[in-house]
Amino acid sequence: MGSFGRLCDDFMFGWFTKHSSRRKQVRGRRLQESGGSKLRLLRRAFTWKFFSSATFVSLAVVVSLYGSRTLKYSVGQRVEHPVYVRADFQVPDPQQTRANRSAARASTPSHYTLNAPGVTIDRIRADLMRLYRTAADSESFEEYKTSLTEQKWLADEAAYNKLRELVSLPDQKGQQRFKPWVDAMALEDEYVARDLLREPRDPASTTDYIVLVSSSEDKPSTVKKIPLSLLVPQDNERALQGSASGLSRLFPFALRSTVESLILITMHDQPTIVYDRGGTLVEMLAAEEATPTAMTAYKQGQPCVIPAVIGSEQHQLLQAEHDAYLAFLAEDIDMSEAQESRRLLQTSLRQQRLQKQVGLAMLVIAVSIGLLVYASVNYPRVFMFRATTISFFGLILAMLVCTRLVDLHWSHMPSLILIPCVFAGSVLAIVYPPRFALGAICIAMVLVAVSIESNLTMLATLFTGVTVGVYQLDEIRSRTKLITAGMMTALCVMVTAASGGLLETHAPSFVIGHALRAGGCALLAAFIVSGVLPFIERIFGVATSLTLLEWRDPTKPLLQLLAREAPGTYNHSLVLGTLAEAACERIGANGLLAQVGALYHDVGKIPKAEYFAENQTGSINRHDNLAPTMSLLIILGHVKDGIEMAREYKLPRVMQHFIEEHHGTTVVRYFHHVASEKQPKIASGKHDREVSEAEFRYAGPRPQTKESAVIMLCDGVEGAVRALSDPTVGRIESVVHYIVNDRLSDGQLSDCDITLKEVRIVEESLVKSLCSIYHGRVAYPKAKSKDDDSSAQMPRAVKTGS
Repeated sequence: MGSFGRLCDDFMFGWFTKHSSRRKQVRGRRLQESGGSKLRLLRRAFTWKFFSSATFVSLAVVVSLYGSRTLKYSVGQRVEHPVYVRADFQVPDPQQTRANRSAARASTPSHYTLNAPGVTIDRIRADLMRLYRTAADSESFEEYKTSLTEQKWLADEAAYNKLRELVSLPDQKGQQRFKPWVDAMALEDEYVARDLLREPRDPASTTDYIVLVSSSEDKPSTVKKIPLSLLVPQDNERALQGSASGLSRLFPFALRSTVESLILITMHDQPTIVYDRGGTLVEMLAAEEATPTAMTAYKQGQPCVIPAVIGSEQHQLLQAEHDAYLAFLAEDIDMSEAQESRRLLQTSLRQQRLQKQVGLAMLVIAVSIGLLVYASVNYPRVFMFRATTISFFGLILAMLVCTRLVDLHWSHMPSLILIPCVFAGSVLAIVYPPRFALGAICIAMVLVAVSIESNLTMLATLFTGVTVGVYQLDEIRSRTKLITAGMMTALCVMVTAASGGLLETHAPSFVIGHALRAGGCALLAAFIVSGVLPFIERIFGVATSLTLLEWRDPTKPLLQLLAREAPGTYNHSLVLGTLAEAACERIGANGLLAQVGALYHDVGKIPKAEYFAENQTGSINRHDNLAPTMSLLIILGHVKDGIEMAREYKLPRVMQHFIEEHHGTTVVRYFHHVASEKQPKIASGKHDREVSEAEFRYAGPRPQTKESAVIMLCDGVEGAVRALSDPTVGRIESVVHYIVNDRLSDGQLSDCDITLKEVRIVEESLVKSLCSIYHGRVAYPKAKSKDDDSSAQMPRAVKTGS
């Protein structure tokens, strides 16, 4: 039993061990398969298309959210609804400030200075002393009177007698008594002013005093405030007499009238104080500068602008409110109870701004995804090559960045946004098919409008500018085409902008100015495109019709070299260009591009032109002495040599594609046949081994565009038809049909977007063109001999050569 038990245990343990190991293997295989499938899913998900699209959407959101929102109002624009204050602010009140400063100027007292003493105070004292000497020198009243009459002074006999009395005193005692009276007069305290209260100042003084500034060389300047009640107007005779009478009271009664008359003569002639215009103006300016700017306070929730046309003052008020709102959002408010209401308001405004930014980001993402879907469906080639993807997304992002910068720094001139938008639309029209360019730029305009939060009128103006521009730039055959398109775009933009302004009832000056600026920006964009057109072609790898016409010129060095070194190939290229242009025009492709590409597609034959049949003369064939593989290398090498020569002569990249793709990955059948025939045979008569067609195929790539596909078909059928000994219509149709079907069955047209219907149209066009080239001609009759009948021979059809 023990041995049997051990046997059972060993059997069961082995069974369980075996099956557990199988489970582990199955589980490991499942984990590997699941890990591999996840890895494959990740690889499929994180493709270049996904990465570039995600990057584009992310950058579009970043650009749209960059910076703060700008003021969307302009002078002359009409506001339909009241604008309410979002945060407390103050603005200068120009009218009140002007009133306050005018009051400050008026409250500045007029400044005066002392008149020259020699013409006022000293003159009066000198005249009085001369009066005394005149009386002393006059022996009679008549003599005294005569002297005073010459001076135009008052001659009073009582005064003469009093003066003579003083003169008669011994030892000059009379003069010593008279001079103290003169010196004691308070002439310095008599302020006689001319044009008092009518000083040449603006505004007039509102004070009841003046400021008298006196200065001298030996004394410091003194400033005194003199009440107006102490001033004597020079034109007030009664006030002058009162002043003179008061000064004369120091003299004896008999002298008073004479002294008073002398004082009045001087005061009538010269004031004792004069107005200081410069000093007053300096003080008025100082008072004006010291006056603070008057401020008007606006509280949160208060309407600052009512529905109306915005003027300059209203626009400044709106800008101040916007700046205060942004500053309030960025302000650090302390946590004190006194600031509780401000903190709650700030939190509410920040939540509103965040909500607005989230909505803006979602809109940008939605529109960006719409653009990506449109591009993926209508023009998948955008995502086919990295350079193409980067250039397309880079152009849209550059336009978005420029419009955002314009909105941030020149928001008062929204018309400038047209420059990058029309420029981007023009570039898309030049680089891509018109239908795709129109749809892409229209979606991009929605993206721009969302990013800058523009109104419907601005969006309509943008749509008009880009659509008119794209419509006109389907083909550029001259430099003036861009300027003509720009002028037409500018005209349409002006009409749209003016229509929108009138619809929104803006001020006429605003409507006209906005329309003119919009038209000017559209025209400026056209000039910019015209100037940078060569760089656009180089960056995006395209060639406009203008460039193609330049390269079609027979005087181009590369074409001259081809005609000189390989005349047969040159003639073949000319015929091929004619065939390709006609076929492309039938299917809506670029016939000019196909024609110019055909001219250069075989330039690689120039270095070894004699190894190609169209350049060989006589019965000499250089391939007769070469192995098939060596001949194959020469034939295949003309593609590589053509690319090198194209780069050397700076042929546009879009035309280099024809050199690379005109043979695709087709088989060089002649040398493949020769190589197969040279293989040793076995007893049954079959070859020892079959030569693989893969060894005799061109490196490709296969045609990527309709024009390149047409060139491939034209190249194949032209050589085959030229080789016909009797190219009748039926034979031409058979050869063309065979060649086209051979290219289709070989998969040479699988990488381009040409349809089967278009292939049949190309086939019909080729048959028609080849029949017109290789048509039958009338044989001219030979010259008759003398024995021949004089009747004319009947003409007969003969074949033509190539």
